[in-house]
Amino acid sequence: MTTPLRDLAATRLASLCLSRRGRPRGLTYDDHLVRGALILDLAVCGALTHTDDAVELDHELAAAHGLADVAAEADEGDTGLQWWLDWGRLGFDEWAGRLVQADVWRLRPWSLRYPFQSFEDTEQQRTESDRAAARISVRDRTETPQRLVVLALGATSGLLGSIAEPPSWVLDDLGEARWAGELVVERLTELRVRMRSIGRAVD
Repeated sequence: MTTPLRDLAATRLASLCLSRRGRPRGLTYDDHLVRGALILDLAVCGALTHTDDAVELDHELAAAHGLADVAAEADEGDTGLQWWLDWGRLGFDEWAGRLVQADVWRLRPWSLRYPFQSFEDTEQQRTESDRAAARISVRDRTETPQRLVVLALGATSGLLGSIAEPPSWVLDDLGEARWAGELVVERLTELRVRMRSIGRAVD
């Protein structure tokens, strides 16, 4: 499972949520971000498809990409993808635990106690390349589906600099997974605005 887990867009976006010292941002929003990215991971691998009548989930294909339990949780009951993005059990901390178990992240020995955990990202070079993606403004059609997801959700979530709408070509190049990209970007944008409003009200 390590290789699929290492390459998922959800993993790459979670890594962007770490500071230079490996500390998580600690935002509730990042729970939604991880689930949104996993929805797109399912879509770009072909396990999650949209038809005229319904959204369909191929559990065998999801399992082949290391996402069997994610697909099972997202497909649980009759609540729909948006409900799972909003309220699913799997969040940033759970995903971080999986990354440590798979040796994609390493827990720094002096930070073993929650909430002071700090992680070493074994894909730091790739993470820095993703972080620099904010400078990309021209479509070159060489981006992998996972990089496109990073560009889309990274822009929406402010992980690549200022919060911004992703360029239209990023969603276009997701091809048959574009519908999932639009759904997740729209919902994450709504959640970000709502959480910011609540924060201001508390202040």
